[in-house]
Amino acid sequence: MSTAKKALYVAVGAGDLALERAKSLPKRVTALPSDIRELPGKTSKVRKRATKTFTDLAKRGEKLVKKIERPRRPTKRAIQQTKAANTAAAETVVEQAG
Repeated sequence: MSTAKKALYVAVGAGDLALERAKSLPKRVTALPSDIRELPGKTSKVRKRATKTFTDLAKRGEKLVKKIERPRRPTKRAIQQTKAANTAAAETVVEQAG
């Protein structure tokens, strides 16, 4: 996967994760004082976790983008109907002109 594409997927995945995490924000704020006390012991694992998070966000974003890009049945039907209507309209214009 190209770096640019991966960065895009990371951005989409991060946005999706932010929405998900916002739902649990009140509970996380309450736990914040105990989390801060545990920080010194966790600093050695930060880089590894950041790399994993970046990769996970890219995967999450890619999955979401593919889900959005894949048209569902009603969308496919609407596209087909629009194409048919455009073709019929073009044929009508040609018939009227000729």
